[in-house]
Amino acid sequence: MAEGMGSLQGHKRQRYSTALGSAREVLACVQVAQAMRLIENVNPSTLDRMNHVIATLSRLVYRRAS
Repeated sequence: MAEGMGSLQGHKRQRYSTALGSAREVLACVQVAQAMRLIENVNPSTLDRMNHVIATLSRLVYRRAS
């Protein structure tokens, strides 16, 4: 989130988009690590928070221009 918040108006959406990609990548890495049994189950509240961040960034990136 901070990546976009610190940007000027014209670049905010681009920075939020970059942050969204990074957040999705982190979640995918966690899922792969679980599938490969490299890590145990992740706390559900942690996954909920990760999904909340992704949802918030999605709204910022894909909102309609007003």
